[in-house]
Amino acid sequence: MSCSTTVQVVTLTLVTLLLPGNAIQAAEGQPLSHPAMRPLPTASTRPLAEGPSFFVDSTSKGDDANDGSQLHPWKTIAHATRQLKPGDTLYLRGGTYYERVFLSQSGTAAKPIAICGYPGELAILDGGFREFHDSPATSWHPLESGAAGEFVSTKTYPQVDDRQVPHQFLPTAWEPMWGVETQRPIALGHFADSMVPLHGYRTVGDLRAKSEFWPAAAKDADRDAGPYCGPGLWFNRETGRVHIRLSHNRLAGLGDRAYRGETDPRKLPLIVALGFGAEVLRISGIQHVQIRDLVLRGATGSPMIHLYGSENIDFDHLTIFGGFPALLVNASKEIRVTHSAFRGLAAPWTGRGHMKYRGTASYQVIFQNSQPGNENIEFGWCEFTDDHDCAFFRFVKNLQFHHNYVDNFNDDGLEFGPKRRNHSMYVYQNRIGACLGMFQQHELEKDESPLDHDPNSGVFVYRNVLDPRAGVYYAMPTKDEPSGEYLHAEGVLVGDHGSPIYPVMRFYHNTIIRKAPVFRDYFLFGLGAVGIHNSERHVFNNILVQLEGAPGLGLGAASNLREGGNFLWSLAPSSAGDVDPFAKFRASKLFTESKQYFEPGWTTQDHWADPAFVNLKLTDLPKMDLRLQPSSPAINAGAPIPSEWPDVLRDIDPDQPDVGALPHGTKPWGVGVDGRIPLYGATATK
Repeated sequence: MSCSTTVQVVTLTLVTLLLPGNAIQAAEGQPLSHPAMRPLPTASTRPLAEGPSFFVDSTSKGDDANDGSQLHPWKTIAHATRQLKPGDTLYLRGGTYYERVFLSQSGTAAKPIAICGYPGELAILDGGFREFHDSPATSWHPLESGAAGEFVSTKTYPQVDDRQVPHQFLPTAWEPMWGVETQRPIALGHFADSMVPLHGYRTVGDLRAKSEFWPAAAKDADRDAGPYCGPGLWFNRETGRVHIRLSHNRLAGLGDRAYRGETDPRKLPLIVALGFGAEVLRISGIQHVQIRDLVLRGATGSPMIHLYGSENIDFDHLTIFGGFPALLVNASKEIRVTHSAFRGLAAPWTGRGHMKYRGTASYQVIFQNSQPGNENIEFGWCEFTDDHDCAFFRFVKNLQFHHNYVDNFNDDGLEFGPKRRNHSMYVYQNRIGACLGMFQQHELEKDESPLDHDPNSGVFVYRNVLDPRAGVYYAMPTKDEPSGEYLHAEGVLVGDHGSPIYPVMRFYHNTIIRKAPVFRDYFLFGLGAVGIHNSERHVFNNILVQLEGAPGLGLGAASNLREGGNFLWSLAPSSAGDVDPFAKFRASKLFTESKQYFEPGWTTQDHWADPAFVNLKLTDLPKMDLRLQPSSPAINAGAPIPSEWPDVLRDIDPDQPDVGALPHGTKPWGVGVDGRIPLYGATATK
């Protein structure tokens, strides 16, 4: 059966598992590789559009000599897109399209062009090599001179290492790779039955290593000593062949995160992409185009979608597996991304060290700074999961980021960039989970920030639920750790690289639940102490709850911090006698100095009190309910918020503000694709 036949959808107990036509199905519908990490895409039920419609079918029914009608579809997307005119809709019938696509035709405001998956069928755009999926049995053979379980491709791919110049800006990946270009991973992929990522190895020494421990030497030394980073690929530049090893994890503490699936690649359909720098979907210099209901996969260290010099582009209900980044945006405006899932390169057994030092330190979204700048960008109801870094938003004016689900980033979360004269970013009604640095900053150049700024500008972070308790796989163990605690390093709320000048940040009406104390017991989980030098920060009406020990009062020198109306509480304080933990601080010299920036003085308007959620108990955390009970002291206890600060729930809470993300009586909203993920709930990740 051809892989381009209509996709079958099989329902499992936890996820909907996508099985392309010729994928090998294990007994009882379970994948032969590893259970899927997240819900896999299903076909759209969106009805056919009115107006002119054309069709593409990658099976034998398609022929580019046809007229593109439903009965006589075209075969290739490349041919079809060149035929489109304003008002046309192009439907991709179910199947896999092994094409790298560029779009060159524009619509108009009244008649946009739409490119969509056909209703009830799943269309997949794949930048990889189809033989590894269609014919795995003949694509690999054992390598006798290799490590146990090592295979090599039967074909050679001599043009893969063509040294393309990277398109994307790589803030943490040492570009260019002076002296070590041969270590750039140029073979990446996924298990086709579960879309769990394969590791892109930098060296054959790591691929063949017996140990999974982090070497005792420096991070870039002794590469031949490992570690083995789990199932993955390595491209041999000398022979032009792909090496693969799918050996099981043996590292103590991984539990059900460990790979225990099939180890013979001849028995598994795989997504394998080779090379570097070629995007899978390029959108350049066009306007008024809608792209909907598609799956994209098969990128290497390259953008999956590269958007340049375009405007009025809408992406809706896409699922994107991998890419570095998944979306690269430059010199574009009026861009809308909704109900889409971005799935990264971090497998369940993959940690920060694997990706940053032994693999691909990938971002999911990167904005670049060509002129004219990026402006009016929206991400709504999207899911960003399972990668190294999430989003580099530095070069955007008027960013709307709302109703999104962000979880499991073993390094940086959202990067807003340094202070700018007219920063305008709005982050609201999201659920943000485990990130090593939830709101992270980089210093790229000295003196990159102006001293002055538009007083109405800034980064506005409000009405979010922030819950980093699950933690991330940060430090790779150097010895057996059966407890698996290394998988759950709880990161920081605010952090940076190089001490940049932070943007002006207005952080209000959020609810934050932490497990462990923050670094140096910083005030307001770091918001009250980190990154305020030469900037200003406003922190009002947030609920900050810590499960272990009381939230701290670690404050630095006097700075332009304005804060109040915050509730701080602990479910298990380290000392039970602190009725007013702020009293000692209010008798200090620093408290007096703080009044030059905020007249009442820091902590004066804050509360040490149980906010009285509907449910938040140490013994019943998976069932937490962060609504306020009618008796909650957080009701009408907030400080007034300036009317020019946006607040989507202001009309619901017209009196003195309630504290936290959800005013009393508010129904919790869903986040992610179609709002399918609860705003709060169990936080454990597998």
